[in-house]
Amino acid sequence: MTRLWRKPLFIAIIAVSIGFFITYPLWLEDDPYSSKNRNDLYQALIERSGILNRDLPKLLDMNTRFERAEVVDYGMRYVYSLVNVDRYQHDIAQIQAQVEPALSDYYCRLDAMKFYRKQADHFTVRYLDRHGSTLFELRLTPTHCNSFR
Repeated sequence: MTRLWRKPLFIAIIAVSIGFFITYPLWLEDDPYSSKNRNDLYQALIERSGILNRDLPKLLDMNTRFERAEVVDYGMRYVYSLVNVDRYQHDIAQIQAQVEPALSDYYCRLDAMKFYRKQADHFTVRYLDRHGSTLFELRLTPTHCNSFR
């Protein structure tokens, strides 16, 4: 290599290096697991739960009351009470078998749930009986929709 090419080659290497170091932080912003993005996700979930909880608890129909929305491990949990169900007098597995397909369908198909499918780690629904005891909990993740279809 002649001396004529050394200086331009050296300048090119420095320019590429500077460009790399300038754009490297921008590449990190696309990483969904970066601390900034995780903090932004957590803040968005907190804001959504706060908005939902303003009007709760709320009777949705004769049998179901929406109690609260909670942020749990970078995901959202909705808590419902079945006001006419007592855990010791009903078949919980049968109730879960009735509810689970509809919840899975809503989670995977509704545009209102798109944020939870695309951004959150999970979406969980917990059902309580009329006394506040847990009946069952259903945890849905974006991979659930792949197997659901």
